[in-house]
Amino acid sequence: GGLGCHVDAMRFLDHVPQEQYPAGALASAAFIAGGIRGMERGTLSEQREPDGTERLAQMELLRLALPRRVFTLSQVRYAIDRMDWLYQNRHLVGGLRFVEEPDVLRFFYGRLAPVSDWQEQLVAAFRRDFGDSL
Repeated sequence: GGLGCHVDAMRFLDHVPQEQYPAGALASAAFIAGGIRGMERGTLSEQREPDGTERLAQMELLRLALPRRVFTLSQVRYAIDRMDWLYQNRHLVGGLRFVEEPDVLRFFYGRLAPVSDWQEQLVAAFRRDFGDSL
């Protein structure tokens, strides 16, 4: 066990502008592609400046926790397999935008929506490759 694995979302999704929260988009895509829950650590976790401008984080990370004695090796291998599939299909993943953005704890209380129909495209690719295995 250990703290976890951090995935560099800006490299994984280098086509998603940072203003569209690539770490949050990668977290969403990982859940869609495998039920893998991760935590965004990046711009989405920052508050806006008082003038309303976005404060871009220096890193966009997806944190995948690996607590001791909780996951089996087969579960870790499953997550690796789905993240590999997601990397091979990363061009399908798009960004996110706020549809509700509170002034405080926006990453916790806010609501996001995809900037396009990328989530439906990702599901369609998943079904082509895996059927209804989720």
